[in-house]
Amino acid sequence: MSDSSQNHPNRRAFLSTAATAVVGGAAATSSLVVPASAATPLVGTQTPLVYRRKLGNYEITVLGDGYVDLPHQIWANVSPEQADGYLADAFQPAGSIRNGVNAYLINTGDKLILVDSGARDLFGPNAGLLPSNLASIGVQPEDIDQVLITHVHPDHIAGLYTAEGSVTIPNGEIFVDEADLDFWTSEAAQAQAVEISKPWFDVARQWKSAFNGRITTFKGEKDLGDGISAFPLPGHTPGHTGYRIESAGETLLIIGDAVISAAIQFANPDASAIWDTNAEDGKKSRRTVFDVAANERTLVTATHLPFPSFGYVDRRADGSYAWVPEEWRYAT
Repeated sequence: MSDSSQNHPNRRAFLSTAATAVVGGAAATSSLVVPASAATPLVGTQTPLVYRRKLGNYEITVLGDGYVDLPHQIWANVSPEQADGYLADAFQPAGSIRNGVNAYLINTGDKLILVDSGARDLFGPNAGLLPSNLASIGVQPEDIDQVLITHVHPDHIAGLYTAEGSVTIPNGEIFVDEADLDFWTSEAAQAQAVEISKPWFDVARQWKSAFNGRITTFKGEKDLGDGISAFPLPGHTPGHTGYRIESAGETLLIIGDAVISAAIQFANPDASAIWDTNAEDGKKSRRTVFDVAANERTLVTATHLPFPSFGYVDRRADGSYAWVPEEWRYAT
């Protein structure tokens, strides 16, 4: 019988040998060794939140607008203890949700189409990065031909105009569901809304006024051309809208706020936010679009999914779902 210790080196010896080989190879390729400097200051900031991905003949760019921290009290039917349990399962810290905000730029080759616009200065100091991220990729606001709105919440429309009421996208035509625009500009609806969302109606009216004459409304399902179609996802808001993007046989679903927290709402698709205008419709819409994405194995993205936010939905036997982030693409 042979001595297994001779034929199978232990893990420590293997790693030591491998490390020596790597270091030795690196040294052979360079005669200059630069020592690390402990005095180098920490940067403390990320690079621009920009990520490109090809979809057929199109190029989709995710533009991170930053983030806002949300307390567990935003959930209508999930206790803080339950929320912390979901966060623990997702290897996230307890106590609150760090909620990213994303917008999307679709380059068809002929048009630049923006989907949503971020929160400007309305969601605190860590959001409102859309303008700087656009600039980082060399896109000027006047280059944008169209803007598609998933729904009329501040973190989706406020980036389109300044606090003084001036538009930041001077040329693009705006598309939004008629029911959503009517709701969020209604004084009667504002009077009946939960307190946290009452100021959002004022933002919607300011936005509508800023873009007077440039807003095109539609109802329900709508073919918008260029392989883009709108489809209803009601519940989060009355006219909450998803967009299906198709190019050269590839498909992407942009589903707005059908999911606010990946850690919570894939595990518990019935979890609803206190500002959902119709929680039951929201649950149905979420399950429906999750099922479509899972059945068709379709690429999905959404405003509050973790940056860079592309991925897939996996359906589990117990009726829950799992978010499967797409691996980083090193080339578009």
